[in-house]
Amino acid sequence: MTTAELIKIAKVIYAEGGIFSGKNYNALLAIAQCIHDLLPSYKDLDTCLASAFTSPSDKHDTQCLQAAQAVFEQGQRRFPTAQILQFRSFTKYSDGHGQPDKEKLANLYAAYDYLGSDSISQEWGHFYFGKKKEEKKMSFRMLVMAGHGRNVDGSWDPGAVGCGYQEAALTRELRDLIKAAADRAGVPCDVAPDRNHYSYFKHGGQYDFTPYTYVLEVHFNASAAGDLTGDGKMKGSMVYIDKSETGHSVEDAILRNLYSIGSRQAWDGVVVTQRQESYKNGLMVQSKVRAQGVSHAVLETCFISDWDDVSWYLANKTKIASAIVAGIQQGFGLNYTPSTKPYMVKVTPETIPGKALNIRQWPSTNAPITGQIRETMSLTIIEEASGKGAKRWGKLKSGAGWISLDYAIKAK
Repeated sequence: MTTAELIKIAKVIYAEGGIFSGKNYNALLAIAQCIHDLLPSYKDLDTCLASAFTSPSDKHDTQCLQAAQAVFEQGQRRFPTAQILQFRSFTKYSDGHGQPDKEKLANLYAAYDYLGSDSISQEWGHFYFGKKKEEKKMSFRMLVMAGHGRNVDGSWDPGAVGCGYQEAALTRELRDLIKAAADRAGVPCDVAPDRNHYSYFKHGGQYDFTPYTYVLEVHFNASAAGDLTGDGKMKGSMVYIDKSETGHSVEDAILRNLYSIGSRQAWDGVVVTQRQESYKNGLMVQSKVRAQGVSHAVLETCFISDWDDVSWYLANKTKIASAIVAGIQQGFGLNYTPSTKPYMVKVTPETIPGKALNIRQWPSTNAPITGQIRETMSLTIIEEASGKGAKRWGKLKSGAGWISLDYAIKAK
Protein backbone atom coordinates (compact mmCIF):
# COMPACT_ATOMS: atom_id res chain seq x y z
CA MET A 1 0.00 0.00 0.00
CA THR A 2 1.61 3.27 -1.15
CA THR A 3 1.48 6.57 0.69
CA ALA A 4 -0.73 7.99 -2.06
CA GLU A 5 -3.21 5.12 -1.68
CA LEU A 6 -3.29 5.54 2.10
CA ILE A 7 -4.08 9.24 1.65
CA LYS A 8 -6.95 8.34 -0.72
CA ILE A 9 -8.35 6.04 1.96
CA ALA A 10 -7.86 8.70 4.64
CA LYS A 11 -9.85 11.22 2.58
CA VAL A 12 -12.76 8.78 2.27
CA ILE A 13 -12.60 8.06 6.01
CA TYR A 14 -12.75 11.80 6.64
CA ALA A 15 -15.72 12.18 4.28
CA GLU A 16 -17.59 9.28 5.90
CA GLY A 17 -16.72 10.00 9.51
CA GLY A 18 -14.73 13.17 10.00
CA ILE A 19 -17.06 14.08 12.87
CA PHE A 20 -15.57 11.20 14.91
CA SER A 21 -11.99 12.40 14.51
CA GLY A 22 -10.51 13.22 17.89
CA LYS A 23 -13.64 11.87 19.61
CA ASN A 24 -13.99 8.18 18.72
CA TYR A 25 -11.01 6.59 17.00
CA ASN A 26 -12.75 3.20 16.78
CA ALA A 27 -15.29 4.70 14.37
CA LEU A 28 -12.47 5.76 12.03
CA LEU A 29 -10.83 2.35 12.38
CA ALA A 30 -14.15 0.71 11.45
CA ILE A 31 -14.47 2.71 8.23
CA ALA A 32 -10.90 1.76 7.30
CA GLN A 33 -11.69 -1.89 8.05
CA CYS A 34 -14.82 -1.72 5.89
CA ILE A 35 -12.74 -0.42 2.96
CA HIS A 36 -10.21 -3.20 3.58
CA ASP A 37 -12.87 -5.92 3.78
CA LEU A 38 -14.74 -4.76 0.65
CA LEU A 39 -11.60 -4.22 -1.46
CA PRO A 40 -11.28 -7.87 -2.66
CA SER A 41 -14.74 -7.56 -4.27
CA TYR A 42 -13.53 -4.83 -6.65
CA LYS A 43 -10.88 -4.76 -9.34
CA ASP A 44 -8.85 -2.01 -7.63
CA LEU A 45 -8.88 0.53 -4.80
CA ASP A 46 -10.23 3.41 -6.88
CA THR A 47 -13.21 1.37 -8.05
CA CYS A 48 -13.92 0.23 -4.49
CA LEU A 49 -13.83 3.76 -3.07
CA ALA A 50 -15.94 5.22 -5.90
CA SER A 51 -18.55 2.45 -5.86
CA ALA A 52 -19.09 1.76 -2.17
CA PHE A 53 -18.38 4.99 -0.32
CA THR A 54 -19.17 8.69 -0.16
CA SER A 55 -17.18 10.89 -2.55
CA PRO A 56 -13.83 11.62 -0.90
CA SER A 57 -13.15 14.89 0.83
CA ASP A 58 -10.45 17.14 -0.54
CA LYS A 59 -8.72 16.89 2.80
CA HIS A 60 -7.99 14.50 5.66
CA ASP A 61 -6.51 14.71 9.13
CA THR A 62 -3.88 12.85 11.13
CA GLN A 63 -6.30 10.47 12.84
CA CYS A 64 -7.94 9.41 9.56
CA LEU A 65 -4.53 8.66 8.06
CA GLN A 66 -3.53 6.86 11.25
CA ALA A 67 -6.62 4.64 10.98
CA ALA A 68 -5.79 3.82 7.34
CA GLN A 69 -2.22 2.90 8.28
CA ALA A 70 -3.36 0.86 11.29
CA VAL A 71 -5.64 -1.33 9.17
CA PHE A 72 -3.68 -1.62 5.93
CA GLU A 73 -0.12 -1.67 7.32
CA GLN A 74 -0.38 -2.97 10.88
CA GLY A 75 -3.28 -5.39 10.52
CA GLN A 76 -5.52 -3.79 13.18
CA ARG A 77 -9.28 -4.29 12.97
CA ARG A 78 -12.28 -2.76 14.74
CA PHE A 79 -13.84 -6.24 14.81
CA PRO A 80 -11.01 -8.83 14.69
CA THR A 81 -13.40 -11.77 14.24
CA ALA A 82 -15.71 -10.28 11.61
CA GLN A 83 -15.77 -8.54 8.24
CA ILE A 84 -17.43 -5.10 8.11
CA LEU A 85 -19.38 -4.99 4.84
CA GLN A 86 -21.93 -2.23 5.53
CA PHE A 87 -22.40 0.65 7.95
CA ARG A 88 -25.26 3.07 8.48
CA SER A 89 -25.52 6.42 10.28
CA PHE A 90 -27.55 7.17 13.40
CA THR A 91 -29.17 10.15 11.67
CA LYS A 92 -31.27 7.91 9.41
CA TYR A 93 -31.27 4.52 11.09
CA SER A 94 -31.34 5.11 14.86
CA ASP A 95 -34.43 4.83 17.05
CA GLY A 96 -33.52 8.25 18.45
CA HIS A 97 -31.79 6.79 21.50
CA GLY A 98 -28.60 5.42 19.92
CA GLN A 99 -30.09 2.00 19.17
CA PRO A 100 -30.69 0.54 15.68
CA ASP A 101 -34.18 0.93 14.20
CA LYS A 102 -34.72 -2.69 13.18
CA GLU A 103 -37.57 -1.88 10.81
CA LYS A 104 -35.47 0.55 8.80
CA LEU A 105 -32.53 -1.86 8.90
CA ALA A 106 -34.55 -5.00 8.21
CA ASN A 107 -32.82 -5.73 4.88
CA LEU A 108 -29.38 -5.52 6.47
CA TYR A 109 -30.41 -7.71 9.41
CA ALA A 110 -31.65 -10.29 6.90
CA ALA A 111 -28.45 -10.28 4.85
CA TYR A 112 -25.72 -9.76 7.45
CA ASP A 113 -24.74 -10.16 11.08
CA TYR A 114 -25.19 -7.08 13.25
CA LEU A 115 -21.73 -6.34 14.68
CA GLY A 116 -22.23 -3.28 16.92
CA SER A 117 -21.88 0.48 16.85
CA ASP A 118 -19.65 3.48 17.60
CA SER A 119 -20.94 6.90 18.54
CA ILE A 120 -20.22 10.27 20.11
CA SER A 121 -23.83 10.92 21.10
CA GLN A 122 -27.35 9.56 20.62
CA GLU A 123 -27.53 11.52 17.38
CA TRP A 124 -24.12 10.78 15.86
CA GLY A 125 -22.82 7.30 15.30
CA HIS A 126 -22.54 4.29 12.97
CA PHE A 127 -24.11 0.83 13.03
CA TYR A 128 -22.01 -1.97 11.54
CA PHE A 129 -23.08 -5.06 9.61
CA GLY A 130 -21.04 -7.85 8.11
CA LYS A 131 -20.08 -11.48 8.48
CA LYS A 132 -18.79 -12.99 11.70
CA LYS A 133 -16.10 -15.59 11.29
CA GLU A 134 -17.13 -19.04 12.37
CA GLU A 135 -15.21 -20.11 15.44
CA LYS A 136 -13.17 -23.12 14.52
CA LYS A 137 -12.84 -25.81 17.11
CA MET A 138 -9.38 -27.12 16.56
CA SER A 139 -6.75 -29.07 18.39
CA PHE A 140 -3.56 -27.41 19.57
CA ARG A 141 -0.98 -26.46 16.95
CA MET A 142 1.93 -24.07 17.36
CA LEU A 143 4.07 -22.09 14.92
CA VAL A 144 7.68 -21.20 15.70
CA MET A 145 9.33 -18.24 13.95
CA ALA A 146 12.94 -17.04 13.89
CA GLY A 147 13.55 -13.31 14.27
CA HIS A 148 15.46 -11.19 11.72
CA GLY A 149 17.07 -12.75 8.60
CA ARG A 150 16.44 -12.17 4.88
CA ASN A 151 14.63 -8.92 4.04
CA VAL A 152 12.16 -8.51 1.19
CA ASP A 153 14.81 -6.70 -0.90
CA GLY A 154 17.25 -9.60 -0.46
CA SER A 155 19.49 -7.90 2.09
CA TRP A 156 20.35 -9.62 5.36
CA ASP A 157 19.25 -8.33 8.78
CA PRO A 158 21.58 -9.92 11.36
CA GLY A 159 19.65 -8.58 14.34
CA ALA A 160 21.77 -7.96 17.42
CA VAL A 161 25.45 -8.87 17.16
CA GLY A 162 27.64 -9.75 20.14
CA CYS A 163 30.25 -12.14 21.49
CA GLY A 164 31.04 -13.26 17.93
CA TYR A 165 27.46 -14.27 17.07
CA GLN A 166 24.55 -12.93 15.01
CA GLU A 167 21.06 -12.99 16.48
CA ALA A 168 19.60 -14.14 13.14
CA ALA A 169 21.86 -17.20 13.11
CA LEU A 170 21.05 -18.19 16.71
CA THR A 171 17.31 -17.69 16.28
CA ARG A 172 17.31 -20.08 13.35
CA GLU A 173 19.30 -22.65 15.26
CA LEU A 174 16.99 -22.47 18.27
CA ARG A 175 13.88 -22.44 16.05
CA ASP A 176 14.94 -25.77 14.55
CA LEU A 177 15.81 -27.21 17.98
CA ILE A 178 12.36 -26.21 19.27
CA LYS A 179 10.74 -27.90 16.27
CA ALA A 180 12.75 -31.08 16.98
CA ALA A 181 11.85 -30.97 20.69
CA ALA A 182 8.17 -30.49 19.82
CA ASP A 183 8.29 -33.47 17.48
CA ARG A 184 9.83 -35.62 20.23
CA ALA A 185 7.17 -34.48 22.70
CA GLY A 186 4.31 -35.11 20.28
CA VAL A 187 3.37 -31.41 20.14
CA PRO A 188 2.07 -30.38 16.65
CA CYS A 189 4.47 -27.69 15.46
CA ASP A 190 5.18 -25.93 12.15
CA VAL A 191 8.10 -23.70 11.21
CA ALA A 192 7.30 -20.32 9.65
CA PRO A 193 8.87 -19.40 6.28
CA ASP A 194 12.54 -18.45 6.65
CA ARG A 195 12.52 -14.69 6.22
CA ASN A 196 12.60 -11.43 8.15
CA HIS A 197 8.92 -11.34 9.06
CA TYR A 198 9.06 -7.67 10.11
CA SER A 199 10.30 -6.70 6.63
CA TYR A 200 7.74 -8.99 4.99
CA PHE A 201 4.77 -7.47 6.81
CA LYS A 202 6.10 -3.92 6.49
CA HIS A 203 6.03 -4.35 2.71
CA GLY A 204 2.42 -5.55 2.70
CA GLY A 205 2.93 -9.29 3.10
CA GLN A 206 0.05 -11.40 4.45
CA TYR A 207 0.07 -14.65 6.41
CA ASP A 208 -2.77 -16.77 7.77
CA PHE A 209 -2.11 -17.50 11.45
CA THR A 210 -5.61 -18.81 12.18
CA PRO A 211 -4.65 -22.52 11.95
CA TYR A 212 -2.51 -22.03 15.07
CA THR A 213 -3.26 -21.86 18.76
CA TYR A 214 0.10 -20.32 19.67
CA VAL A 215 2.88 -18.52 17.80
CA LEU A 216 6.34 -18.31 19.36
CA GLU A 217 8.78 -15.81 17.87
CA VAL A 218 12.40 -16.49 18.89
CA HIS A 219 14.84 -13.63 19.54
CA PHE A 220 18.02 -12.92 21.51
CA ASN A 221 18.27 -9.75 23.55
CA ALA A 222 21.03 -7.13 23.67
CA SER A 223 22.01 -4.31 25.98
CA ALA A 224 24.04 -1.16 25.45
CA ALA A 225 26.45 -2.21 28.20
CA GLY A 226 27.85 -5.46 26.84
CA ASP A 227 29.92 -8.00 28.74
CA LEU A 228 32.13 -9.75 26.20
CA THR A 229 34.40 -11.58 28.63
CA GLY A 230 31.98 -12.72 31.33
CA ASP A 231 31.57 -11.43 34.86
CA GLY A 232 29.87 -14.54 36.22
CA LYS A 233 26.40 -12.95 36.10
CA MET A 234 23.75 -13.67 33.49
CA LYS A 235 21.38 -10.95 32.31
CA GLY A 236 18.71 -13.58 31.70
CA SER A 237 15.52 -14.38 29.80
CA MET A 238 12.25 -12.54 29.24
CA VAL A 239 9.08 -12.57 27.13
CA TYR A 240 7.00 -9.89 25.43
CA ILE A 241 3.26 -10.48 25.12
CA ASP A 242 0.63 -8.09 23.85
CA LYS A 243 -1.55 -6.36 26.42
CA SER A 244 -4.59 -7.85 24.70
CA GLU A 245 -3.64 -11.34 25.91
CA THR A 246 -5.90 -12.60 28.69
CA GLY A 247 -3.13 -14.30 30.67
CA HIS A 248 0.48 -15.41 30.67
CA SER A 249 0.52 -18.84 32.33
CA VAL A 250 2.23 -20.34 29.26
CA GLU A 251 4.98 -17.74 29.34
CA ASP A 252 5.35 -18.15 33.10
CA ALA A 253 5.92 -21.88 32.56
CA ILE A 254 8.45 -21.33 29.77
CA LEU A 255 10.46 -18.90 31.87
CA ARG A 256 10.34 -21.06 35.00
CA ASN A 257 11.75 -23.91 32.95
CA LEU A 258 14.55 -21.73 31.60
CA TYR A 259 15.35 -20.56 35.13
CA SER A 260 15.51 -24.20 36.22
CA ILE A 261 18.40 -24.87 33.84
CA GLY A 262 20.41 -21.85 34.86
CA SER A 263 18.90 -18.68 33.37
CA ARG A 264 17.50 -15.87 35.47
CA GLN A 265 14.76 -13.26 35.40
CA ALA A 266 15.90 -10.40 33.17
CA TRP A 267 15.85 -6.74 34.20
CA ASP A 268 14.30 -7.47 37.61
CA GLY A 269 10.88 -7.08 36.02
CA VAL A 270 7.81 -9.27 36.31
CA VAL A 271 8.02 -12.86 35.16
CA VAL A 272 6.45 -11.97 31.84
CA THR A 273 7.47 -8.49 30.74
CA GLN A 274 4.69 -6.61 28.96
CA ARG A 275 6.60 -3.60 27.68
CA GLN A 276 4.74 -2.59 24.55
CA GLU A 277 5.21 1.01 25.66
CA SER A 278 8.86 0.55 24.68
CA TYR A 279 7.72 0.29 21.06
CA LYS A 280 5.74 3.31 19.85
CA ASN A 281 4.16 1.28 17.06
CA GLY A 282 4.00 -1.98 19.02
CA LEU A 283 5.65 -5.15 17.77
CA MET A 284 4.58 -5.48 14.15
CA VAL A 285 4.64 -9.28 13.85
CA GLN A 286 2.89 -9.63 17.20
CA SER A 287 0.23 -7.13 16.10
CA LYS A 288 -0.38 -9.09 12.89
CA VAL A 289 -0.84 -12.34 14.83
CA ARG A 290 -3.08 -10.81 17.50
CA ALA A 291 -5.24 -9.14 14.83
CA GLN A 292 -6.21 -12.68 13.79
CA GLY A 293 -7.09 -13.66 17.36
CA VAL A 294 -4.08 -15.95 17.88
CA SER A 295 -1.82 -15.88 20.96
CA HIS A 296 1.74 -14.74 20.33
CA ALA A 297 4.89 -14.39 22.41
CA VAL A 298 8.32 -12.95 21.67
CA LEU A 299 10.92 -14.97 23.57
CA GLU A 300 14.12 -13.07 24.31
CA THR A 301 16.11 -16.25 25.03
CA CYS A 302 19.09 -14.51 26.64
CA PHE A 303 21.47 -11.62 25.94
CA ILE A 304 23.74 -12.05 22.93
CA SER A 305 25.77 -9.10 24.23
CA ASP A 306 26.67 -10.94 27.46
CA TRP A 307 29.24 -13.76 27.40
CA ASP A 308 27.71 -15.48 30.44
CA ASP A 309 24.36 -15.62 28.64
CA VAL A 310 25.88 -16.83 25.37
CA SER A 311 27.93 -19.49 27.19
CA TRP A 312 24.78 -20.70 28.93
CA TYR A 313 22.97 -20.95 25.60
CA LEU A 314 25.80 -22.77 23.83
CA ALA A 315 26.13 -25.32 26.65
CA ASN A 316 22.39 -25.90 27.06
CA LYS A 317 20.74 -25.22 23.68
CA THR A 318 19.08 -28.64 23.40
CA LYS A 319 17.85 -28.46 27.01
CA ILE A 320 16.63 -24.91 26.38
CA ALA A 321 14.53 -26.04 23.41
CA SER A 322 13.06 -28.89 25.45
CA ALA A 323 12.35 -26.54 28.36
CA ILE A 324 10.47 -24.14 26.06
CA VAL A 325 8.32 -26.92 24.61
CA ALA A 326 7.69 -28.34 28.10
CA GLY A 327 6.53 -24.89 29.23
CA ILE A 328 4.08 -24.73 26.32
CA GLN A 329 2.81 -28.20 27.24
CA GLN A 330 2.42 -27.22 30.89
CA GLY A 331 0.75 -23.90 30.10
CA PHE A 332 -1.74 -25.38 27.64
CA GLY A 333 -2.31 -28.57 29.62
CA LEU A 334 -0.99 -30.78 26.84
CA ASN A 335 0.50 -34.25 27.09
CA TYR A 336 3.30 -33.29 29.49
CA THR A 337 4.75 -35.91 31.80
CA PRO A 338 7.50 -34.86 34.24
CA SER A 339 10.58 -37.04 33.95
CA THR A 340 10.87 -37.37 37.75
CA LYS A 341 8.91 -40.10 39.51
CA PRO A 342 7.33 -38.81 42.74
CA TYR A 343 9.34 -39.53 45.89
CA MET A 344 9.38 -38.50 49.55
CA VAL A 345 11.91 -36.27 51.31
CA LYS A 346 12.31 -35.28 54.95
CA VAL A 347 13.09 -31.69 55.93
CA THR A 348 14.49 -30.88 59.38
CA PRO A 349 14.54 -27.09 59.86
CA GLU A 350 16.72 -27.37 62.99
CA THR A 351 19.69 -28.16 60.72
CA ILE A 352 19.07 -25.21 58.36
CA PRO A 353 20.55 -21.72 58.87
CA GLY A 354 17.73 -19.55 60.19
CA LYS A 355 15.82 -22.74 61.09
CA ALA A 356 13.47 -22.36 58.12
CA LEU A 357 13.47 -23.68 54.55
CA ASN A 358 12.09 -21.24 52.00
CA ILE A 359 9.57 -22.39 49.38
CA ARG A 360 10.23 -20.55 46.12
CA GLN A 361 7.92 -19.76 43.19
CA TRP A 362 10.46 -21.26 40.78
CA PRO A 363 13.81 -23.05 41.28
CA SER A 364 16.07 -20.11 42.09
CA THR A 365 17.11 -18.15 45.17
CA ASN A 366 16.08 -15.09 43.13
CA ALA A 367 12.47 -16.32 42.97
CA PRO A 368 9.77 -14.93 45.28
CA ILE A 369 9.21 -16.81 48.54
CA THR A 370 5.77 -18.42 48.66
CA GLY A 371 6.12 -19.99 52.13
CA GLN A 372 8.46 -21.46 54.71
CA ILE A 373 8.92 -24.85 56.38
CA ARG A 374 9.66 -24.44 60.10
CA GLU A 375 8.77 -27.88 61.44
CA THR A 376 10.20 -31.30 60.61
CA MET A 377 8.02 -32.94 57.98
CA SER A 378 7.95 -35.33 55.04
CA LEU A 379 7.07 -33.95 51.60
CA THR A 380 6.44 -35.38 48.14
CA ILE A 381 8.66 -34.19 45.27
CA ILE A 382 7.22 -34.56 41.78
CA GLU A 383 9.90 -32.85 39.69
CA GLU A 384 13.59 -31.96 39.94
CA ALA A 385 15.61 -29.13 38.45
CA SER A 386 18.97 -27.44 38.72
CA GLY A 387 18.85 -23.73 39.36
CA LYS A 388 20.40 -20.65 40.87
CA GLY A 389 21.64 -20.79 44.45
CA ALA A 390 21.32 -24.54 44.99
CA LYS A 391 22.65 -27.71 43.40
CA ARG A 392 19.23 -29.31 43.15
CA TRP A 393 15.63 -28.17 43.50
CA GLY A 394 12.44 -30.13 44.01
CA LYS A 395 8.87 -29.22 43.10
CA LEU A 396 6.33 -29.93 45.83
CA LYS A 397 3.29 -32.04 45.01
CA SER A 398 1.16 -29.64 47.05
CA GLY A 399 1.71 -26.94 44.43
CA ALA A 400 3.24 -24.57 46.98
CA GLY A 401 6.45 -24.20 44.92
CA TRP A 402 10.03 -25.42 44.95
CA ILE A 403 12.46 -26.22 47.77
CA SER A 404 16.21 -26.65 47.79
CA LEU A 405 17.00 -30.38 47.98
CA ASP A 406 20.36 -29.50 49.50
CA TYR A 407 18.48 -29.36 52.84
CA ALA A 408 16.26 -32.39 52.30
CA ILE A 409 16.98 -36.09 52.84
CA LYS A 410 15.44 -38.59 50.47
CA ALA A 411 13.24 -41.08 52.32
CA LYS A 412 14.16 -44.75 51.88
